[in-house]
Amino acid sequence: MSQVIVDGVLLGNRTDSDPALTVRLAGLADELGYREIWLGESTGHDAFALAVAVAAAAGGLPSASGDVEGSAAATARARAAGAAPATADELHRQDHKDGKDPRSVHRAALTLGPLPAGVRDPVTAARGAASVAALTGRPINLALTASTGLVVVDWHGRPRTDPATVLAESLTILGPLIRGEKVSFQGVSVRSRGFSSRLEPSRASLTVLAFGVEASEVAVGRADRVAVPLATVEHAARIKARLALTADRMHRAVPRLAVFLPTVVDPDQASLDWIRRSLLPYLDADGFGRMFAEAGHGELVDLARGGAHERSLMAAMPEEVLRSIAAIGDLNQVCTAFDDYRHAGVDEIVMLPENHDAGVIEHTIRALAK
Repeated sequence: MSQVIVDGVLLGNRTDSDPALTVRLAGLADELGYREIWLGESTGHDAFALAVAVAAAAGGLPSASGDVEGSAAATARARAAGAAPATADELHRQDHKDGKDPRSVHRAALTLGPLPAGVRDPVTAARGAASVAALTGRPINLALTASTGLVVVDWHGRPRTDPATVLAESLTILGPLIRGEKVSFQGVSVRSRGFSSRLEPSRASLTVLAFGVEASEVAVGRADRVAVPLATVEHAARIKARLALTADRMHRAVPRLAVFLPTVVDPDQASLDWIRRSLLPYLDADGFGRMFAEAGHGELVDLARGGAHERSLMAAMPEEVLRSIAAIGDLNQVCTAFDDYRHAGVDEIVMLPENHDAGVIEHTIRALAK
């Protein structure tokens, strides 16, 4: 088994993500020993369906292996006894003890999302997580986000009047559901009463995707982890400090902090331009634009807010902008970038290897598994 020098990998989160390619890349990460594979969704595949496809491609479904006493049954027994699902590392150690070839065992934890809380109601999310857990026998995590008006209002026709409240109430309901408990909750925006799953509960860990103060504070006491979608080292440190202060005020544990980090090992010019282009929507967005300005790129932010053409913004974006929110360069440079975030208090690095070419993505996934 390789030693992976990153905590997780996020795949399938773009509007143009190819589900077949995502399954192949997830299988590669699984085989190389990645501990956690995040499976996003946008305008293409469904994250829950994709998770089952990833496990099936690795031969990890009970029907594929024919092993009725295998990992799925063992996981179900553990859940019935009230135990938390084994971590991927624990499963690898058990397989080694049982004499199995570690290279043939593919058991990364599967994180479903980030899913829009205003669309995926708590029962739907809990039922989906339980289904994936039952079918794959793997540790399952759920990640929720307030999402955008485009997704919630335009695509799904749902109201988005108070995203923070929807997120908080969804987590309040979802927590008991993933533990197999019945819920009776009447919130301002979300409610649930009486649902009882016939499947074993997933006991999924819960993550909140957050950038600003509101969503970060919502996570404390309700979620196990906060994930920041894009952050400079300085912004990540501020989020960590906010979480600690809120947790102290509420007398709760501080959620773990993860950062999504665009990552390319040995990038060519096309790879760098791809990252540049992916950053364009963030330059004039509230919060993100301010973060870039604080990092010394205020002129670029002003240019974006003034309506400059994409070509002008691309030409005006120096490589320092990319390095402020991404891990790019040779392997040593990428590892140094990871270390900078960890020194700022980030607990987990989740790399985003999505790029213009599947070969570039595969090279990065392989390079980070020594």
